Amino acid sequence: MTRWTLLVTAALALLPASPVWAQKLRVAYSDIEVAPYQMGSGTDMPYAPGLVVELVQMVAQEMGLTVVFERAPQLRSFRRLQSGDIDATFAYSYAPERLHYGRYPLKDGKPDESARVFSQSYVLYRLKGSPFNWDGRAVSGLGDGAIGFNSTFSIGAELNRKGLKAEDAKTTEQNFQKLSKGRIQGYAMQELVGDNYLSTHPMPEVEKIAIPLETKAYYLMLSHQFVAQDPERAERLWAKLGKLRQDKAPELLRKYAPLTQ
Repeated sequence: MTRWTLLVTAALALLPASPVWAQKLRVAYSDIEVAPYQMGSGTDMPYAPGLVVELVQMVAQEMGLTVVFERAPQLRSFRRLQSGDIDATFAYSYAPERLHYGRYPLKDGKPDESARVFSQSYVLYRLKGSPFNWDGRAVSGLGDGAIGFNSTFSIGAELNRKGLKAEDAKTTEQNFQKLSKGRIQGYAMQELVGDNYLSTHPMPEVEKIAIPLETKAYYLMLSHQFVAQDPERAERLWAKLGKLRQDKAPELLRKYAPLTQ
């Protein structure tokens, strides 16, 4: 080995190693379809994976990151985010009880809606002819019944905070079946997801209450460890994701519209 080679080798040895976290973005998302944001169910990622999946792929490419996706139940993803086994998960509305799992994009201590991946309204579905109603201010006609919601969706906690009896089920299909059979009085669900389900699984006995229950912004959450390792990178990632949503979401919605009819 020449003296020059020894000098180069020694100099390279003094350079800081490029950490794995700086090159990869490990992302987990739910194994249940939420069209058009994440398509397909189970562990596979289909060829047309969903609007949010594509946005995350785009932002990773812009930042020179190799994104690695996996699909898992939501609670498992939260726990892995908390431990730092994954770097990110989506798409979740802001809920204080989720802050011990990971971080949201914040501005002045509040969720930064400019960095959201999408916004969506929750609406209530009921059986036609049911006395159950929502007038924009209060629920009526619930009686001793309950309002259904999807397990781990934050709307369950919101219903409880309103003093309303809430009952969870794992999937959209299960909740609509419970509603159809009269086991719940209403079903609180994201409007686009609920409407897409009914368009492919017609239930003429079910109708939507037109007035939204509430509208929420949904975010990519990052692990505390990822943010602590490089706060500026985390902020750039959220900002770029918000910008890509503005630029690309209309085009992606048109792309996925035929797949959700």
